Amino acid sequence: MVWTWAAVAVAAVVIILTSVAAVAVWQRPSRAPAVPGEVQELLADVDAVRAAADRAAAEADEARRRAELAAGARDQAEDRFLEAQWEARVATVDETHLLVQRAALAAYRRGELSVEQLNGIWHSAGPPAALLDDGRVRDARRAYEAAVAETVQVREQAHVASVAAEVLVEEVWNAEFDAVEAWEAQEAARPTLDKLFVDTPSPAPGDHADRQG
Repeated sequence: MVWTWAAVAVAAVVIILTSVAAVAVWQRPSRAPAVPGEVQELLADVDAVRAAADRAAAEADEARRRAELAAGARDQAEDRFLEAQWEARVATVDETHLLVQRAALAAYRRGELSVEQLNGIWHSAGPPAALLDDGRVRDARRAYEAAVAETVQVREQAHVASVAAEVLVEEVWNAEFDAVEAWEAQEAARPTLDKLFVDTPSPAPGDHADRQG
């Protein structure tokens, strides 16, 4: 009688485990089983992409710093250009126009006027710009235009570096996802019943005899 119930119990356990295995197979992702070494290769890819992303982020930070320096140099060149124009105008304009231009310059330095507005006031309250085109003004203008061009170029480089860093961060996420998916597929490739039996401790010798008694 004991053996009959034991056989029934074993059969029930087998049915339950078979059902568990069937459900696990049904819920398992459709990914193909990982080939030997694939997980290690994908983890190495994650490390490589993460290192590249770190380098790209550092390069983007450096590019932004260069852009800030270039913008500062541009502002200084603009100030020198305006100063050269101002000194040239002082030598050629009458006192009334000079007061207007001085007030406009003060408003510009307070941030109340843009450089375009300042130049507009200067041009309307003084001699034509052609009469002010002396050597110092020309040199200051060239330096200012070069600084503007440098600022534009460095800002474009900073933008490209930032985009590259963002793309590599996304690549890190993708590589990590692939590695996790491969590991899960590798684990799922192990027979479910074998894993359950391996994880379940076998009865100690004598337990079967005790149950019979």
